[in-house]
Amino acid sequence: MRISVRTAGLLGERLPKGSEPNRAEIEAADGATPAAVMKQLGFPEGAYLVSVNGKAVPIAERKALKLKAGDDLAIMPPLKGG
Repeated sequence: MRISVRTAGLLGERLPKGSEPNRAEIEAADGATPAAVMKQLGFPEGAYLVSVNGKAVPIAERKALKLKAGDDLAIMPPLKGG
């Protein structure tokens, strides 16, 4: 199935070669989860902000939520501040 993946900053380096900066259409297995797509793209395990179709996905749900064709997966670096 085809899904859209968006990233921010240097995370865009994980997207397939030839992609737009920080945006790609990728092929994922039917029923793939956000965690599976992140692994497919080579993201190291860590604290990322993840959303599907604009809705935040808590860490506990990233291995259970099944993506559908056409979904928009956003993977952002954690927020920092002080």
